[in-house]
Amino acid sequence: MSLSSYSVNKPVSITMFFIGIVVVGAVSLLRLPVELKPNIAYGDISIIVAVRGGMPPQEVESMVTKPIEEAVSTVTYLENIYSTSKAGESRIWLEFEPGINMDFAALETREKFSKIKDKLPKEIEKPILAQYKESDTPIMILAVTSKAHTVETLRRVVDEQIKERILRIEGVANVDIYGGRERKILVEIDQSRLQAHHVSIDYVVSSLGANNFSLLLGDILREKNKYLIRAIGTFESIKDIENIGVSVTPQGSVIKLKDVATIKDSFMEPSSYARTDIEPVVSIYIQKESTANTIKVVDGIKKELNQIKNIIDRNIYIKNTLNQADVINDAIDAVRSSLVIGAFLSVLILLFTLRDLRPTFIIAITIPISVMFTFILMYFQKLSLNVMTLSGLALGIGMLVDNSIVVLDNVDKKRSGILPLPDWREKDKAAVIEGASEMGLAIVTSTITTVVVFLPFVFVNKETRMLWSGLAFTVTYSLLTSLFVAMTLVPTLLSQMAAKPIEKKTQKTLKNSITSKIKTTYRKSLIVALRFRYILVAVAFLALGVAVFFGMKIDKEFMVEAEEGRFTIFVELEPGAKLDVTDKMVKELEERLVQIKELKTFTSRIEPWSSKIYVKLVPIKNRSSSTKEVMDAIRLEGDAVARRYKGGFIYFSELEESGLKELTMDLYGYDYKVLKETAISIATRLGSIDGLQDIRMSRISGRPEWLVKIDKQQAGSFGFTTQDAAETVHGEIRGLRATLFHTEAREIETITRLQKKYREKLDDVRRLSLYTPDGDSVFLEQIADFVPDIGMSEIIRKNKTRVVHITAMVSKGSLQKAVDRVKASLADMELPKDYYWRVGGDYERNMRNEKELSAFPFSLKAPYVQMPGVLWITLLLVFMVLASLFESFSQPFVILFSVPLAIIGVVLALHISHKPISRGVIIGAIMLAGIVVNNAIILVDRINFLRTKSKGGKKDKYPEILRATIMAGEDRFRPIFMTTSTTVLGLVPMAFDRSESANLWSPLAITVIGGLTASTIMTLFLVPSVYMLFEDFNNAAFGPKQLLVFIQRKIYGIINRKAAI
Repeated sequence: MSLSSYSVNKPVSITMFFIGIVVVGAVSLLRLPVELKPNIAYGDISIIVAVRGGMPPQEVESMVTKPIEEAVSTVTYLENIYSTSKAGESRIWLEFEPGINMDFAALETREKFSKIKDKLPKEIEKPILAQYKESDTPIMILAVTSKAHTVETLRRVVDEQIKERILRIEGVANVDIYGGRERKILVEIDQSRLQAHHVSIDYVVSSLGANNFSLLLGDILREKNKYLIRAIGTFESIKDIENIGVSVTPQGSVIKLKDVATIKDSFMEPSSYARTDIEPVVSIYIQKESTANTIKVVDGIKKELNQIKNIIDRNIYIKNTLNQADVINDAIDAVRSSLVIGAFLSVLILLFTLRDLRPTFIIAITIPISVMFTFILMYFQKLSLNVMTLSGLALGIGMLVDNSIVVLDNVDKKRSGILPLPDWREKDKAAVIEGASEMGLAIVTSTITTVVVFLPFVFVNKETRMLWSGLAFTVTYSLLTSLFVAMTLVPTLLSQMAAKPIEKKTQKTLKNSITSKIKTTYRKSLIVALRFRYILVAVAFLALGVAVFFGMKIDKEFMVEAEEGRFTIFVELEPGAKLDVTDKMVKELEERLVQIKELKTFTSRIEPWSSKIYVKLVPIKNRSSSTKEVMDAIRLEGDAVARRYKGGFIYFSELEESGLKELTMDLYGYDYKVLKETAISIATRLGSIDGLQDIRMSRISGRPEWLVKIDKQQAGSFGFTTQDAAETVHGEIRGLRATLFHTEAREIETITRLQKKYREKLDDVRRLSLYTPDGDSVFLEQIADFVPDIGMSEIIRKNKTRVVHITAMVSKGSLQKAVDRVKASLADMELPKDYYWRVGGDYERNMRNEKELSAFPFSLKAPYVQMPGVLWITLLLVFMVLASLFESFSQPFVILFSVPLAIIGVVLALHISHKPISRGVIIGAIMLAGIVVNNAIILVDRINFLRTKSKGGKKDKYPEILRATIMAGEDRFRPIFMTTSTTVLGLVPMAFDRSESANLWSPLAITVIGGLTASTIMTLFLVPSVYMLFEDFNNAAFGPKQLLVFIQRKIYGIINRKAAI
């Protein structure tokens, strides 16, 4: 018993089965995670080590950064090591291969780091290891505002009640606070009073720590109880701090801290400012772990914020100014809408073609059932809902009904001879079973040829495989489920919803006149095509050659730009610029930003020398300018502002998901002076290249500083070392954390330093006091010389080598063309020995993927098959499937002739839409290899069926083959038209989508639409022609010489006479 026969005879069982599928599919859908793209993020681990005492960058590099780099460089699956050494801080960023278990990577990194931790300088703070990259765009920026409170109060609320709660959320890697001032207990010492009592600042610091102390002393027994004994000495108020003793006079009086210092619960000087739409705020910047799901993390943050709002002051508001989850949700909604509209259009074309609600309903109901079936398989495969999987569903929407249409059309033909007699239901059931079973080979073959195109993806590189596997699985699952539905549910519904047959005369009057006219026109055209089949095939090859020629001129681009509507403005000044100067420059730019109508909101983060403004535009449907056009307009305003400030520079960057083309040159070497000179020369050449803008270098300009060179002999004569002197001066100027003041909410640092009047100017620093072991005071200038210098602001390294980044944005053409122009410009540039440059950044990663778009089918050097190689493997697999199922070597070639015809449509579609050849286009082309043959399969299968229909199942003679070919074309015109129309219309919403992230999926849709449309039109004429061409050769037994004579005779016959077929 066949599957169709069982289904027709067991309608209740089949119905219950598919109702269960719908229920389980709905549950699976609700449990699928949501993200923008498959999680192929390169895992990141940051190691952050702060160093007390303001250690200069060179020493941080040699004493902290290098040992850590050496230790962690052997961690498994590590791709790159980046590091930045700044004054008092070392940051190392480890980049791992995509798709690895980052928990194991973090564990191994900690093990490697722990081995050298004790060898690092004792001045280091507790190291931080987190799974994120410092340069990552925050997934969320929150602005805390209030009309009733100052920004200092808001900062306190954020520090005490918000920050720690957000950090505890799963997936959150880092939380930075900007704006306001940090609350501190400030102990500011009067140097003259301290000198009068011969007390050093070091002694004050140690006294504060020693007097803020609690200790469990032990326990005692008293009667039957045991009591703990505790010494309590912690500070409970500011007065407790004021009254500690720091010295004793000769008369025995205690010198209290308040006698030599002012103590206050106050705030440190501002280290940053924050504003949202020019209003002062406290901003919270939240970064996630590199491999965490953005939607889940943001949902967790939102839930926590709802709880936080219940415990903070009602007059404090938390505004969401940037949320990357919005971009993802908008993209998912856009694809989902395209999917629904595509399904609706597919049903409309079916209704137009069939002109009958019953069969239209039967086919339409297979769409949601197949989709629900697919959701179940996606859930157990642990796939997510993202633009790739939803694109696969949208692509499958039109193809889902293909098998059902073919079955329906064949069943309709079987029913055509049934008369309205009493036994019509039995005959109808038999017709349904026969019609469905008869098409089994054709629809199984077409499904397998479509599914098999994804098999070679196991050979591509890991990133490509992870990115597109979701789409491959989704299309595969949807097609396999549609095949199952077509062989089970469709026959069941056709049998149960059968209408009583009507007389043939009435039948003819109900025929679709439009369809009949189209079929009649097609039949006449097919006859002409078969008559001139040699010319037609020659013209097809010529058209294919022209298409390939123009296709080679289309740009290649691994990533295509997406219209995100969000970008970041970087505002930079020369190193060492004061915070207030940077703030003034940012304010001028902000005043111009508020006048741009396309801006919805912007958030400014102002820091010394370098600031950022995160901009969000109004939705694209509400503005006439693109993101790039808005950026260009702001660039003009920003350049005018920057010219008024020394070292002022403004540049732009879009969100990471946008795919904006950024070209980065990595210049390697050791001597930073040589690196600087060489980098400037390279940047100058880049500036002369058309299509590059916003050219900038990493911070190689030093900041002004004064070197305090301590005379070791002179210092030793007074009884202290260079370290003693440096640490004392550091405490007097920058301040030392003496102890922690405990409050109900948190611990507050107690900072001890000199009053501002003693540390503000260089002359004040010269007169700073140092105390000898005998208690005598010595001025700093007595043991040290002061030398002006330009110190390094930071040292950047990549893979354990110093590097300078020269970066430019590509404003014209593809990234590859820009790189070619750069290489040509730098070809004659001589570099110092052991200095070299490489193209890094996005290009370094993309080149591995763009090689897949090369003209060569295989790379002998690459450990994976390149994408065009995948295309050849796909064609081979399709041929093997066809040869096996048709049990023929020649007929697969006839069917595969439809594949190159798709190239004509693809090239034409790309030229019309102005799309480059991107990865989406290549994937679409590979899928076309399995899709376009479906029409040829059912056409050739029908020809074979008509040829073997004669008595004895023997093939007809040559004239009958021609008649069978014409009849097959006429018989299969309607199903081919319907299947192509449903697939194309199902993709039209994706192709013409103008949402902000549409470029992530529209290239694939445009490719499939163009290729399938052109291939179908030409398949209806060329496949029968090629079929007859093979029969011409098969019916003439000759060798190469006879072949030439045969072709000449055919050509002359076509030109000189008009012969009827």
